[in-house]
Amino acid sequence: MTKIMDKLKKLSYSELMIKGLCAFTMLIYLYCVMNVTLIDRDPGMRRHVFRPLWELSTMFRSGDYHYWIGQIGGNVIMLLPLGFMLPIMSEKFKSIKAAALSGFAVSVMIEFTQYYTGRGLFESDDIMHNTIGACIGCLIYIVLSDRILKNEYQ
Repeated sequence: MTKIMDKLKKLSYSELMIKGLCAFTMLIYLYCVMNVTLIDRDPGMRRHVFRPLWELSTMFRSGDYHYWIGQIGGNVIMLLPLGFMLPIMSEKFKSIKAAALSGFAVSVMIEFTQYYTGRGLFESDDIMHNTIGACIGCLIYIVLSDRILKNEYQ
């Protein structure tokens, strides 16, 4: 706890406000993720699909592109904010590797909880798409932070 307090004391007021606002936003975001993936679903059977890329193959076979693009895109977008906000909150998350590990861990927790509670299908594709989304969020952070820093020093 002392290390955290020492790090917070070194931050400027604006940095502290940004990190605090981001932490508050993260709490709201995580509640929304929990709501979409668990709370707002009725319990049912425990099911799983471990075949990689089954969603894409089903989309091409069925021809129902709108549904599957929404399904896949929704899973990518769902953890994109995580990959964007974590680097703002901590230096430890300012890499694609950290974003991938964080996105993977959060997604696995969601999938296991869905399976255990019967409130969703445990899918390896969801884990892959969520992880990609977290990485894209981190890339957006990296690009934006580089541009902001370049503008500050010009």
